[in-house]
Amino acid sequence: MDELQTIYKRASSSSTLERKENHLYFYDKTRNLYISIPEEDVSEKERQLLSHFYDQVKKGVDIRQPSNLERKWNDFLHNDGYCPNVKTERIRVMYVQLSGEDRNGFFEAVDTFFDHTLLVVWTAGNSCILIEEETDHILEKEDICTFLDVLASDFYMIGRLFIGRFIEVNEHLRDHYERERDVAGKAIVFIPQERMTTVEKVLPHLLLAESKTVLSNLFADEVTMFEVDDDLRKTLQLFIQNNSNVSQTAKQLHLHRNSLQYRIDKFMERTGIDVKSYEGALLVYMLCLLAGQKNEDNVHKQG
Repeated sequence: MDELQTIYKRASSSSTLERKENHLYFYDKTRNLYISIPEEDVSEKERQLLSHFYDQVKKGVDIRQPSNLERKWNDFLHNDGYCPNVKTERIRVMYVQLSGEDRNGFFEAVDTFFDHTLLVVWTAGNSCILIEEETDHILEKEDICTFLDVLASDFYMIGRLFIGRFIEVNEHLRDHYERERDVAGKAIVFIPQERMTTVEKVLPHLLLAESKTVLSNLFADEVTMFEVDDDLRKTLQLFIQNNSNVSQTAKQLHLHRNSLQYRIDKFMERTGIDVKSYEGALLVYMLCLLAGQKNEDNVHKQG
């Protein structure tokens, strides 16, 4: 703020949003402060530049003010503040990215849909975290999927959500949060088609990023096979995702069970990889992801 005031002498900051006519407002999430600058002091280019460093508060939008507890969590996670007191030993964080910046609408959606209280802490204009204390009635993945459906249909917001793991509330929580936040960001890059992700879903993609060259060299024939026969790749990938359940996979693919079993057996005979074992399934799944990435890269190059 001191740096801004050397440029904008009439700029001011406050922990709450107090609107005045003919003023621009920006939110500094690192210090949890609202910055006010008279409009006539800021050129359009300067406004755009400020918007890169702060979240601009749109005109006519009445933003719900953060509660004292929300401020404490924001200060703890982002500014080295003290850890707030909680009623349970463990919490988990869910990382949310929205298609828009309708914070009031999102608060309403959370309050309307969930039976128990979730703490919402905003981290950027269209990003926030949900903090859930561990109780006997924690949210299930099905609940979260339904919430994302309601968010889209009733509140006109497309949401992506990464579900963190429950962890004890202690001095290691901030480091755990930062690591999970990094993985949540990578989930958007690696599996953008997935609107709800977990570390289990992202982990194979993280491993693949580290071992892509080794896999490409050691299993060049298998990768090429999947590149040429994309249907086989998708079939085996779905089979593994279904915990090697032939009947369930055949039903989803609209195939006869025996036809699917024949394709799996032929693959194992040709490659010598037992896709029904844990080790074989992990290897084949990684090869499927690798071939899928190469196919997508080829499509983008042709486009």
